[in-house]
Amino acid sequence: MLRACLAVLAAVLLFLLPRAAHADADAGPRTVVVGTYVNQVYGVDVKGSQYSIDFYVWFRWEGEGLAPLDSFEVASGRIVSKTGVQKKRLGTLNYASARVVATITKFWDLKRFPLDGHTLTLDLEDAEHDTRTMIYESDRDNVALSPDLQVPGWVVRGSSASVERHLYRTNYGDTSFPTNSESHYARYRFAIEVVRPGYGRFLKVFFGLFIAVVVSWSAFRVVPRDSPPRVPLGVGATFAASAVTVTIHYSLPDTNAVTLADKLIMLSLGMIVLSVVQTIVALALFAGKREVQQQRLDRACRWLFPLGYVVVLAAMLRV
Repeated sequence: MLRACLAVLAAVLLFLLPRAAHADADAGPRTVVVGTYVNQVYGVDVKGSQYSIDFYVWFRWEGEGLAPLDSFEVASGRIVSKTGVQKKRLGTLNYASARVVATITKFWDLKRFPLDGHTLTLDLEDAEHDTRTMIYESDRDNVALSPDLQVPGWVVRGSSASVERHLYRTNYGDTSFPTNSESHYARYRFAIEVVRPGYGRFLKVFFGLFIAVVVSWSAFRVVPRDSPPRVPLGVGATFAASAVTVTIHYSLPDTNAVTLADKLIMLSLGMIVLSVVQTIVALALFAGKREVQQQRLDRACRWLFPLGYVVVLAAMLRV
C-alpha cells in the first residue's frame, strides 16, 4: 500500500514539475524599478576624458532571489564608493538604496569647442541578470537633480531618465545564451545636458590669438621707408599665435576631428601670413618707385583684412 502511494506521488510530481518550469518561463523577466538623485558632478576633465558623479540610487522589486543594489554596475565607468546602504520592506515590495560616487569615462565631441555642449550620462546595468530574467523600469516620478548641483565651467540645461535594452555582441562564453553569441542587458540612463556659459570661455581662450592678428594688421600703417619695424610685426604675431595654438591644443585630448578652435587658429594664422605677404608686396612697390600703388594697397588692406576676418569668424560661429 505504501509503495503504491509513493508511486502515485512520484507520478504527480513528475507531471507538475515540467508545468511549473514552463509557467516560470512564461512569466518572463522580473521588473525592477530604479531611480537616481544626482548630488554633484565634479572633476570634469576634457583632456583626461572623464568626470565624477555623486548620486543616490534606489531599487524596488517584488519577490525573492534578486539583489539589484549588490549586482548593479556603472557602464563606461567604475564605482569609487558605495555608502549609506539601506534595505527594507515597503509592504509587498523590497527596497534598497545607497549613496554612490563613480568616475565616468567620456569621449567628448569637441567640434564646437570652446562653444560646445555635452550630455553627461550615468548608465546603470545589472551584472548578473540579462533581459531574460530582469528588466529595469525608470522611477520617473522621483528621479531628480539636486538644486545645489553646479558643474564648474558649465551651465546645466536639464536632465532626463530612460531605460533601454543594450546589446553586447558576445555571450561572454555563457552557452546558455540562445544564438548569435549576443546578450541583452537592461540599462538605466540618467542624462544631464550641460553647455558653456556664454562667450566668456571663448574670449579667454582666443584673446591672445586675436591680439596677435591685430598686431599683424598694424604693419599696414607703418611707412615702407621704416621697413625694419614693419617686417618684425608680422613675424612676432606669427610666433605669438603659435604659442597660443600650443596652449589650446595642450588643454584638449588627441582627436582627429577639426574643431571650431582649429578652424579659428587656421583662419588667424592664415590672416597673419597674408599680412606678411602684403608687407612684402608693399615694400616691393615702394622700392620700385610705385609709392602711389603702395599707399592704395595699404589703405585698402586696413579695411579689407579686419572686415574679411570678422565676416569669416561670424560664419564659423553660426555653423
